[in-house]
Amino acid sequence: MNETNFNTVTSIVGSIIGLISIIVTILIFLNERKRKKVITISTKEKLYCNVNLSGHFVFDYSNNDGVFSIGKEEYLFNTKWSKASNISIHAYRNSPNIKEIALLKNVLDLNSIEIIEADFSSRVRTPHIGDAVVWRNDSGKIAITKIVSIKDDSRGDDKDELECEYVILK
Repeated sequence: MNETNFNTVTSIVGSIIGLISIIVTILIFLNERKRKKVITISTKEKLYCNVNLSGHFVFDYSNNDGVFSIGKEEYLFNTKWSKASNISIHAYRNSPNIKEIALLKNVLDLNSIEIIEADFSSRVRTPHIGDAVVWRNDSGKIAITKIVSIKDDSRGDDKDELECEYVILK
């Protein structure tokens, strides 16, 4: 074997060794990546309020401690909710600015309510879809939330979600 052939063979062997080294480095990297789980934490800022005096809201009641706020200033109501089922939900007067709550059964239209005759004696109420909760805040103002729909992730739904219509009385 002459010197030119020897240099060619040495160059080819060197290239093969370099290529093998690159492949081994890639395999080690991929193996390390499989062992280490990459966790990406993403936070989405959600608004848990609607400042209007009437409207509609939908929110995941398993977040924000179950609190959704409606109105503002003296007309502010920090409504509080928790899971009951996919046809009913618990409502609480535990929020700092809620003094009393009551239950109205089978409310057809929030705007047709003129006289509220309700029992404000309990801390917790459990309305069903179509029922409404009456909230009295620390300013003596009244809000009414009608349950439109409820989702419950422990009963086949993909998430926990409450949908309500509401009106704050002036």
